[in-house]
Amino acid sequence: MTPIQKMEQLVCEMQNPETGVPLRRQKMFLTTIPSAFLAYDLVEWLMERLNIEEQEAVHLANQLCQHGYFFPVGDTRSLAIRDDGSLYRFQAPYFWPSHHQPDNTDYAIYLLKRSRKNKQKHGLEDYEQEALARLKKLLCHKWDFIALQAEEQVSLAKDKKKGDRLVLESQEKSYWRVHRPRCLEKTPLANRKVKKKNINDLKREKTLLLESLNRPRVKTYQIVESLLNHCQEYIEFDAFVVGVLPSNPWITEDTTLWTLNNREVDVPTEQRVKLWAISLEDLLNDPTGIKEFERYLRTEYSHENILFWKAVQSLRRGGKSDIEKKFMIFTMNFSPQMPLVK
Repeated sequence: MTPIQKMEQLVCEMQNPETGVPLRRQKMFLTTIPSAFLAYDLVEWLMERLNIEEQEAVHLANQLCQHGYFFPVGDTRSLAIRDDGSLYRFQAPYFWPSHHQPDNTDYAIYLLKRSRKNKQKHGLEDYEQEALARLKKLLCHKWDFIALQAEEQVSLAKDKKKGDRLVLESQEKSYWRVHRPRCLEKTPLANRKVKKKNINDLKREKTLLLESLNRPRVKTYQIVESLLNHCQEYIEFDAFVVGVLPSNPWITEDTTLWTLNNREVDVPTEQRVKLWAISLEDLLNDPTGIKEFERYLRTEYSHENILFWKAVQSLRRGGKSDIEKKFMIFTMNFSPQMPLVK
């Protein structure tokens, strides 16, 4: 079942005279509106029927309204539903998305009908007048047919009862409000012609750019907090701040510490492993760490990654005479004839 079918099934349940949203005749000023319902009745019905929260029910009601299944009573431009006493009416099934698709010819007939009625009551808005002028140029080859249809529909509407005529007009207006909405500005400010920058504008822009170079992009308290976190993380590895084990060779002349922390050792110390755990950068800066990491990757059958990284580092730091030889990493890793790494 498509989303449109699910929405229409839910709307049909809403219109059930026994279990649906309660409909009643609502009095407004000097007129009576038949078969209308209140917004909070709709929200409450959705909450009970679907077992959802109020916020979800309001969101679902807005989606149904914006798809044209019901519309606000009165000439309001907003299709948003609030949990209040606003009045709404169900749209006729003929105007549902699955039954009727918007067409330029139908829209032109609708606009032409309104333009020929009482302009004070049914007058076109600015964007509708522009749309009518545009459609007249676009559909000039069948404009006589459109004008004839508009006259016919206006004369047929005069034969209907006033209540039925008002209901049909409101249904048509709400349908086109959904499918041909007013144009909105694409930017927060109204569109205006681009003005060419003069010498004063360029000088002002230069001044602002120079000032921005000396302005820190990170707030001071964030910098201080970052430095404090870094110091606290590495303080136990700083021999100037904390004591070292077994002893400081600069004081006791015992070189055991240097032996244990040599660049490449068979068994790394616990302190060294803790440093590797802080970041991958600390691990790759230690030759013993690289060796241990490569040994682990071989057990996971992914050691070609570390081999490629080592080859790239060697290429970056090697001599110019060795570049051609070291550039073999491309053949080893990217060529279609790439050999398998054992």
